[in-house]
Amino acid sequence: MNHDELGKKFKQGLRMCRKGEVAKAAALFRQVIDSGSEEPLHMSYYGLLTATVHGRRRQGLRLCECAMAYDPSEPDVVSNLARLYELCGDKDKAIQTLRRGLRVTPRHPRLLGQINRLSPRKEPPLSMVDRDNALNKHMAIMLARLSGNYGKEEASNRKRRQARELKLAEQE
Repeated sequence: MNHDELGKKFKQGLRMCRKGEVAKAAALFRQVIDSGSEEPLHMSYYGLLTATVHGRRRQGLRLCECAMAYDPSEPDVVSNLARLYELCGDKDKAIQTLRRGLRVTPRHPRLLGQINRLSPRKEPPLSMVDRDNALNKHMAIMLARLSGNYGKEEASNRKRRQARELKLAEQE
């Protein structure tokens, strides 16, 4: 298949996804990949559908991670990888991936929507002062330290991530 044909098949697959015909879209994306496409966007969507439609999560993750390595600036690639991490139960990696994507495209609506859904921000301690004000930042750190939660979140997240990885390994 030449480059134009690959593009047409890919766009047709995207339309099918939007209509909810994900099994047909997965077949089209597979044709695109089997034809030799190494486009990160193609790999990303094929990876997402491989994991969601066919249940081959590891293969889907590998494809999406490879796509992310090639083009971390493409919001769809970032979004698809984050969705897969979430599907696999690794919310922390999903959030980390979205933050990485938002560093490149800071105002992308889909990435912002995903990260706000996965990791809603707490209200600042002083609501009458801007969230980024130094008073709010330092007061939030002090309150976290006083409550005993400062630094503990990362350790508990690590334990949850290890448990999810074991569960995922048992499933496959």
